[in-house]
Amino acid sequence: MADFGGSDLPNADERPQKAISKLQRTVEISRILYENDFFAMMRELARAERVPGDIVGTSELVFPPDVPRRVRRMLEQLGPTFIKIGQLLGTRPDLIGKPFLEEFKHLYDKTTPSPFPEIRELIETELGRPLKEVYATFDEVPVASASVGQVHFATLLSGEKVAVKVQHPGIEERVRVDFEIMEPMVRFVENLFAASRVWQPREHLLEVQAMLFRELDYRNEAKNVQRVSSAFQDDPTVKIPTVHWHASSRRVLTLERIEGIKFSNFENPELKALDGKRLAEIITYAMAKQIFEVRFFHADPSPGNLMAMSSEQVAFLDWGAVGSVSRRRSERILALILGFVRGDLDGVAQALIDICRHGSDVDMGELMRDMERIMDYHERERASVGDPVVLEMILDVANKHDMLLPPDFMLITRALFQFEGLCKKLDPGYELVDVLEPYVFRYLRKEAFNVGESGEKLLSGALEALEAARHFPQRVNKVLRMVENNELRVRVDMDRKGERLEREERRNLRNTFTALVAALILGVAWIMASGNGGVLVPFLFTSVLFLLIWAFFFLYWTD
Repeated sequence: MADFGGSDLPNADERPQKAISKLQRTVEISRILYENDFFAMMRELARAERVPGDIVGTSELVFPPDVPRRVRRMLEQLGPTFIKIGQLLGTRPDLIGKPFLEEFKHLYDKTTPSPFPEIRELIETELGRPLKEVYATFDEVPVASASVGQVHFATLLSGEKVAVKVQHPGIEERVRVDFEIMEPMVRFVENLFAASRVWQPREHLLEVQAMLFRELDYRNEAKNVQRVSSAFQDDPTVKIPTVHWHASSRRVLTLERIEGIKFSNFENPELKALDGKRLAEIITYAMAKQIFEVRFFHADPSPGNLMAMSSEQVAFLDWGAVGSVSRRRSERILALILGFVRGDLDGVAQALIDICRHGSDVDMGELMRDMERIMDYHERERASVGDPVVLEMILDVANKHDMLLPPDFMLITRALFQFEGLCKKLDPGYELVDVLEPYVFRYLRKEAFNVGESGEKLLSGALEALEAARHFPQRVNKVLRMVENNELRVRVDMDRKGERLEREERRNLRNTFTALVAALILGVAWIMASGNGGVLVPFLFTSVLFLLIWAFFFLYWTD
């Protein structure tokens, strides 16, 4: 349910069903699988072949053309749990092929609403008092109804206009039963087909289960709204709806009703009258702030979840689907984007290595050649990191080098692609990298290093230095372990031609040492001038340790 702005009810004659017993549901699932010839579809999927993609360096699985559509229709017939699973899989290009990604975008997620007497009973039970003691008015006809719940417009006793999300009665128990049926089935497949374990189907099922149950508890969405709202409280360009906690619970959520123009209708004359370029800029900066500063972001910034209130203000609705990212990962993704912006092949390759999990050493030469193809495509097509082709190429490179991209990277790139598509409709001349570049440098100046306007080159180097400093102790430990195990071999092949050459070498070493000490002094001066005194001690410690190791490996072996 993405839109509180108007009626979005289906014409279908299907309404969400109340919970049934596990046996009844098992029979129902079995019947739907049989009617859709499930095992024949599985055989067709198993015979899928990987062929080279349209872009050099990419590949894709080729399925019979009707299989993705048949799978989508089967998920719709299986009901809310399976629809949600399909929608969540639709955000994971690392798990399913491109044909399924496209098809799962059209998953039917609208139902005939539950009768109002049932909705009234659920609200009064959840809030512990009669409806009239909470709301002055309450529209009995909902404005939207999806597989999990429906939305009603209402007015609080204080006179504030609100939108009330209410779960369909019995939906939580029905979802619970579905997962109780699926879990042993997936475990059986894992045990029977050893090859399936590499895809970790049970782990992914448990991950989807946890995500769906978080979504079923509206208190989580209320907390999401409150967290993001506090981050944008001083930003007049972004509107986040207010949560009315006294009228909210686990299965009821009352939010401020936002009045604005839907982005889902680009032919609306009111929307066309607004400044599309400015709106695209606001959306881009708002999403960048969520990802890189708040590190908690809207995972579905589609046209139905955003609303224009004016040319200078955008509202973000429906915070049920969110993503979170660690500071380190956000910095690495920022470094990846910065590398694309600056055309820095080395920076992009290193950022990808740092983002991924990998069990073995990466062939840097081969990786650089693969990344160069991606960079060539990016520069030629002006494509962003979130572009499906770029993401597909990154996935192929990661798989080729036995690197695993984390789920939060998938969520971020999907969000980038979604709001980029919306912004291009608002502003035909929109380019994500062009709009994002000023934000990237402003963020680095403000949050990371607090330096002046002339520090662009210093910033990119500082980001790399920061990462190197963080990994310095681990790398030193690795070298020391190699020394202990007699695994480290240092070969010095120097052709000494007399005493003069030896003096020259020593002079060069002394000059190098002097330069290192000078760099240390300059680094201390820079830290003190920037006011970041808290990093002075770690900087001195790592610098002195580096000098000692340098002295050991170079001065000792050239003696």
